[in-house]
Amino acid sequence: MTQPAMDTGPTAPPEDVFAHSPVGKARYLPRSGETLAGALRRILIDEITGARAIVCDPDLSRAERVHRTRRALKRVRSLWAVLEPLPGANREGRIRQVRDAGRLLAEARDADVMAAEASRLVERAAGRADPAAKLLEARCAARAERAHLEVPPFDEVAARLRACEADARSLPLVFEGGPLLVEALVASYRRGRKDWREIDDGATGKALHDWRKRVKQRRHLSAIVPIATAVTSRSIQTDLEQLGEILGEEHDLAVMRHHLETEPGFLAPSEGRDDLLELIARRRRKLRKVALDLGGELYDLRTRAFARDLEALREL
Repeated sequence: MTQPAMDTGPTAPPEDVFAHSPVGKARYLPRSGETLAGALRRILIDEITGARAIVCDPDLSRAERVHRTRRALKRVRSLWAVLEPLPGANREGRIRQVRDAGRLLAEARDADVMAAEASRLVERAAGRADPAAKLLEARCAARAERAHLEVPPFDEVAARLRACEADARSLPLVFEGGPLLVEALVASYRRGRKDWREIDDGATGKALHDWRKRVKQRRHLSAIVPIATAVTSRSIQTDLEQLGEILGEEHDLAVMRHHLETEPGFLAPSEGRDDLLELIARRRRKLRKVALDLGGELYDLRTRAFARDLEALREL
């Protein structure tokens, strides 16, 4: 698909869903003689153990451990969305366990995101907004440094991941993997399409945040599909990654705006806060427009037609 032109600055190529895992992208390809069900179960366990290895790795910086663990946890949640109907341990609390593990790292991660977003604002600021952006950058960097002075609760996260691994290993060895993956993809697409239509009608806030989550989930699940389909192709995965990045920046700017408006000591009106808020508002409007245009390409199919393109996957 053709991606809309946009001034997003230099960006790295979209990374593979499991690129940070110990064995790289080969881990989500079915192995010789392996059923799709077996691959799904193995991938889930590998993702969980990979996340635990990252969170316990003393050679990584705290920020890197937080960032990479949270990314892995999002992939685990996407996989649990596929396997949720299966019997096994802690069925009612599987996704909650992963979500709570991520929340333990949220404070440090949010501070890092704020610092990174402030640096991007400095690159875009001009005129009256420039001094305010530089002041905000310095304060966000100091906040991130303070957030990492106290070691995030890595041990507690690792303990939750051990429990999550036990849940995964309790799953049955034999089940119909194709239908489960199709149903999860269709459900993700249906909700993402609904969010896109609501945003096109003027909805903001929660709808944008929900859409971002659905886009990422659809990207994760599309990468696992072992056969060629029109709705999970590599080009679509690339576009989904791009859309997720756009919506991610929009969300980070929304969080930034909230802090600026609700924390009086963060940046005072006399320090150029209003000029910076206007810069943020302009950038968010541009991001929403580009996201809607790209979303129009990725979510234009009716859900029934999307599901029809996945029929061959049901047989696996």
